[in-house]
Amino acid sequence: MTEDNHIEPELEDFEVETLFENRMHERLAFTFKVEGEEFKGHFHNEEIMWLNPHPKQKIGESKVDKIESTIYSLMRHYGISKEIQDLEIKPVFEDTNHKRQQFSLQVQGEEYKGFVHKGEIQWFHPQPQQKLEDGLVQVLESEICEKAAQKELEKNDQQD
Repeated sequence: MTEDNHIEPELEDFEVETLFENRMHERLAFTFKVEGEEFKGHFHNEEIMWLNPHPKQKIGESKVDKIESTIYSLMRHYGISKEIQDLEIKPVFEDTNHKRQQFSLQVQGEEYKGFVHKGEIQWFHPQPQQKLEDGLVQVLESEICEKAAQKELEKNDQQD
């Protein structure tokens, strides 16, 4: 197979599941396809452990670094999303001009609250930026906005 170092490999059908949950050997298992070939691996202790076949055997060593970089990014997102607990969103001030959604959630044992208004998040005290990494805060905000939009759609569907 010829290698083209300038083409970014595109991961398709990326899926993650937890293996051995709540056990000493808990880890994440992932599968995806690149160029029609399926690859599998485990992610444990910030390391990728490939199952056969290894991607460099099928698509070339130069693309493996790019694939692994993408996997590390996706796994960080998955791990961070997994940390979000008890995310609740409810409408407040419904019959006023100040209508918005209020949310609360738990992350790393700390409770955070705020409003979502027109896709913007307004955090109450404590601000997560003071205690959490920027990447985690971005993922939190993304998850909150997705859930708020979903709730709004469900509400609109019920009214129709």
